[in-house]
Amino acid sequence: MFQYTHDVIHSVKRLAQGALIAGGVALVSSPLMAATAENRLGTEQWSIENLDQPESVVIEHQTGRVFISNINGQPMALNGKGYISLADQNGNLLKKQWAKGMDAPKGMAIAGSYLYVADMQRLHIVDLKTGETVKQLTAANAKMLNDVTAAPDGTVYISDMAGGGIYRIQDDTLELWFSSDQLPHPNGVLWHQGSLLVAGWGISMHSDFTTDQPGTLYQMDISNPALKAVPTGYQLGNLDGVVAINDALYVSDWISGELFVLEGKERRKVLSPGAGLADIGVSGNTLYAPMMMDNRVVAWQVAQ
Repeated sequence: MFQYTHDVIHSVKRLAQGALIAGGVALVSSPLMAATAENRLGTEQWSIENLDQPESVVIEHQTGRVFISNINGQPMALNGKGYISLADQNGNLLKKQWAKGMDAPKGMAIAGSYLYVADMQRLHIVDLKTGETVKQLTAANAKMLNDVTAAPDGTVYISDMAGGGIYRIQDDTLELWFSSDQLPHPNGVLWHQGSLLVAGWGISMHSDFTTDQPGTLYQMDISNPALKAVPTGYQLGNLDGVVAINDALYVSDWISGELFVLEGKERRKVLSPGAGLADIGVSGNTLYAPMMMDNRVVAWQVAQ
């Protein structure tokens, strides 16, 4: 499982071109639909090419600096080749390997003066000024730490996609905070309006990453942890990243390569850039889309 073989990549791209079921509604991808969806999101601003499986993008809002995690190998390989790239808000790649020596880095979050990076069983804490890793926390029982978010009080939450739990930093250690059979593969996490949002990958995952049941977007009250499905995010897809622009939530589906917006009682597909749309980032009205299988990151100006 979790190997980027030719067969898996071909299967994922084939699925992205076919009919997909999300919340009981058949969504058929086609060049015409993709073009329409792009027009519904906004305008492409720039792209950065020749990356190495970019999985996540996070932005330092005070400076506009853009951080990109690069897996650079198999998604669960402990090869020491993973790294973080640094770019500016205009799409200039400032340093391709700004922070390195990681294995398969994925989701990230900024809290205080540090960048937190999920990397298999480890969480790297990186100094934003220097790019040096100042501390590593280990979750020995985790299988694939995947995404990171920080609450206003500084508490950092980390999903374990393969292991099925959500960790948090407590007393300078990683502790398993929540797990449920209802959420066997938690992926994207986001602190939003006083709650923790968790994007589920789905139920019963196969070797080609597909699932028997699409994933759901959940909302959690941390004072009484329980999964509550966001109605517009119910069985939406193989969910990866989730971000907010004002009151709208944008959620990416890695398998189909589709981007959805959830707003009020509606959900709409607004972009179809292709399979491998991973852990999206946002700053203001700009949405950053890491295209993991195409080795590029694209910035989109979202129409308001």
